[in-house]
Amino acid sequence: MIYELERKEQELSNRLQELESIAVTDPSTVDTSSPDDRHTVRSIAASSPATREGASLSFIAHLFSDANWRKSHATLLRTLADAPGTDEVSIAPCSLPSAVETQMLFEKYLSWAHIQNPFLLRRSIWALHQRLFNGQGTSAKASSHDLFRAFMICAIGAVLPYRNKLHHRHPEAYYNAALQHLGGDFLTRGLDSVQDLLLICRLGIYHPIGTSIWDVVRLCGRLCIELGLHNGTDVRGDLLQTQLRRRVFWQFYLIDRYSSTTLDRPFLIDDADIETKFPVEVSDEELEAASQNVQSLDSFSYTREPNVQNEMTVFFISVRLRQISSHIQTEFSKLRRKISNTRSKHLLAGHIHVVMTKLFRELKDWRNSNPIIQEPSCLYETQEWYDLLIARERLSVLRRAIDLVPKVNGSPPKEILTVFLRSALETIEKYHIICQKREMMTHTRSYFHMLFTAALSVMYCISVSKKLTLEDMRASHQGLLRCQELLNSVARQLPDAKSYVSVFEALHRDVSQRLWPNVPNMPASLPVGPAMGFSNDMSTFNGRSFSPDLGTNTLPNSLGNMPDFSANRQFFDQGLQSRSGLMDPVSQFAVPGQDGNDISEEYQDGSSVNWALLNYDSLWNMESALGQYVYGDPTNPSVWDGFEF
Repeated sequence: MIYELERKEQELSNRLQELESIAVTDPSTVDTSSPDDRHTVRSIAASSPATREGASLSFIAHLFSDANWRKSHATLLRTLADAPGTDEVSIAPCSLPSAVETQMLFEKYLSWAHIQNPFLLRRSIWALHQRLFNGQGTSAKASSHDLFRAFMICAIGAVLPYRNKLHHRHPEAYYNAALQHLGGDFLTRGLDSVQDLLLICRLGIYHPIGTSIWDVVRLCGRLCIELGLHNGTDVRGDLLQTQLRRRVFWQFYLIDRYSSTTLDRPFLIDDADIETKFPVEVSDEELEAASQNVQSLDSFSYTREPNVQNEMTVFFISVRLRQISSHIQTEFSKLRRKISNTRSKHLLAGHIHVVMTKLFRELKDWRNSNPIIQEPSCLYETQEWYDLLIARERLSVLRRAIDLVPKVNGSPPKEILTVFLRSALETIEKYHIICQKREMMTHTRSYFHMLFTAALSVMYCISVSKKLTLEDMRASHQGLLRCQELLNSVARQLPDAKSYVSVFEALHRDVSQRLWPNVPNMPASLPVGPAMGFSNDMSTFNGRSFSPDLGTNTLPNSLGNMPDFSANRQFFDQGLQSRSGLMDPVSQFAVPGQDGNDISEEYQDGSSVNWALLNYDSLWNMESALGQYVYGDPTNPSVWDGFEF
């Protein structure tokens, strides 16, 4: 079966290359492209799948279409060349801690990482502790596999305590120690092997693991298929083992979906090929007690009390959201193909509307179904975390939609661009809110990717928009300052993110010099709420209704009739507006003119680095490199080689 899947994947890859080569020779096959974003399709197709139209960042290409913006290449090149790279600090392996300290790290793992990722049984973790220490204070002779797993659990359990200065050993010291116990039978232990690989993936979200998370999780998936975890085979007479097999498979699914959508790469297994059901939402003890009387897991009956969490509550929330992420990826892939085959451009609006409405409804239903846990014990049980997740997914939908919507001179319609801008600002603000829960949260590469791309989205919107309100411009300015603070905070915990923060600072500095030349010294610390131009929940903005769920019934007035915008030429085909000039002089915020080239006089001498001087390939390759940083190989020094200046 594995051979057949690999062969099918190769055939699809070959077919994709053929289609991309056709697009190179005939740019008109993609109707949504502006004339300016077809110059570098060949190099784009060769560099990253994330650059395809509808893959969520290729809309940025429209920003770089003006020849007047292409200056100071040498300065920009120095900015990137001087950006600090990954810290090459070797962390030595450590020995296993004492029984008490190991117990503390195991407890931290179970009260934090395990809540969202229950692919190990609690009892198996404590049984491991018992084998290691035999009830004594010193470690006993243990197998290599026991030591590997113990060190991995300690590594993940140490992430939060180490970053909060409550634990003295670096998580990578435990990880490097675990690698010393990788035996030749590492991949021959069946379900244990999948669990071990998932532990590596989990640590890789917080710290470098020396390899690609995406590759590791694909290996997990192949083992899952070999073990039949995808087809829901029960373990006769053992409900808990059947439950565990389902938990392991859906944990693989969770990481596979998120890593693949981040990198815009194919899923290892299609949703249609998954036959296994969800685990049942009961405790391990209840399942074990019922094994005597119940023949199969699906026939087990239970009563779930609302808003009372158990072993599976947060896990279900996460997996259901990843199913929607999977839908987002597949729906826009189909939409991309449909648009490329559509000659009637006026029909594109209807296609995009149908997909957006469907996905926003799924996201709204997901958020409404989440329980309210009265006394959350970790970040994954808080309402603020759920708000951040739905904001991130809405932004993902809008990024893909912006890629595909018909444009005039490279600029999308004002109304959808405004919703896009506010969604990006909302994502930044929601992340700022959960950062206040310092004892519960810590930065990850995926959060960094979310912040970075949200900031790029804001920069794009304010740079190409024909007319933005004063409130939107003020909120954008302060939102980008907020994002810079957050990214610097991430870099303090993830030193290998510093090079990307340096790039962001260069982009931020230069877009500010162009758009806000009269506000050179804005305060670094920002108030929250109305002072940023929008309330924390984004329920109001510029005096107009703006609901976080972005449903079709609650959009701003200009978007309230979205079911009909396929026939609304104004929504997609904006006419050229007259130059808007400066807004209220009291605010000292300039609004970009309709041509997008109102560069301040002190800026036109080329002394500063204009972030728009990056050509199409450069920014798209940066997005590809950022994706590699999140779920690829963050230690690969060649990720910057794809830049062209």
